[in-house]
Amino acid sequence: MPGVEVLEKKLERIEKLLIEINSKIDNFIGYGYLSKKEREELRKMREEIRKGEFIKFEDLFGSKNV
Repeated sequence: MPGVEVLEKKLERIEKLLIEINSKIDNFIGYGYLSKKEREELRKMREEIRKGEFIKFEDLFGSKNV
């Protein structure tokens, strides 16, 4: 199914972009307006990603080679 493969590739790209964006969160406009709780939540998310504690696309939706 070519449509499914295209969708899978796009979702994988989005996943990679989100991981890259995570490393730049401190620089976005409005960061200074976040509450301490929100900043702590972002810090925890960054740490989880750094440690590899996130669900990969393949783990969530299965491998395309099934």
